[in-house]
Order: sequence, then C-alpha cells, then structure tokens
Amino acid sequence: MKEVTSVLEFANAAAIERINYELVKVIENIQNPNTDEKPRKLTVELCLTPVNNRTTVNIKTTVKKQLRPTNAVHSQMAMALIDNSYQLVESGCGYIDGQADIFGEVHETHIVKIKKSEE
Repeated sequence: MKEVTSVLEFANAAAIERINYELVKVIENIQNPNTDEKPRKLTVELCLTPVNNRTTVNIKTTVKKQLRPTNAVHSQMAMALIDNSYQLVESGCGYIDGQADIFGEVHETHIVKIKKSEE
C-alpha cells in the first residue's frame, strides 16, 4: 500500500491529469488576445455514491471549464440591387482601393454579387 494525500490521486491520479488538461485550455483561452478579460472558471466536482451496504464508495470526478468566447468581428457593407443581383460592397475600412497602409499592406475593396431569389 502507498499512502497518498488526496482521493484525487486514486485511479492513477487520472483526476489530477484531467484537471491539468482542462487548466491548459483555460490558460490558452486567457492568452488569446481575441477574448475579453472577464474571469474563466474551472470546476471540479466530486460525486460520492455509497454501494454495498455503505462499505464501498464510488467516486466520480468531473472537471468542467467555462471559457470566454472570442470577440465578434465587425465590418460594414453597402448594398444595391443591380441587374437582378444584390451587390454587397465592403465599406468603412478607411482605405481607398489600392492604398497602402503604414505597414505596406495594399488594401482592396471586397464585393460580393448574389443573385436575387425567384419568388
């Protein structure tokens, strides 16, 4: 027999392994610059169920994480109906077609044409 300090070490410390696994996911979510700075949550739930006339107890360990979603991406478009097609043009990006920004990236206006549905 080997004495351990916690029931979390039962089952070859699988519960601790699961906690660490989910903790990495929480840390990665915190490090993601596309998420907000609100708290994340890691919950460890132990469910103890007596069996065999209460001489044995089943232990079920569940680890749950609550992450933050990535921030929404916003854009704008102008719309027009031309020749039975909707033309959707990206607008409000602040650059003229072909203009380079201070990093040298050349910007182009994006356009999507969608045929009007036949009703």
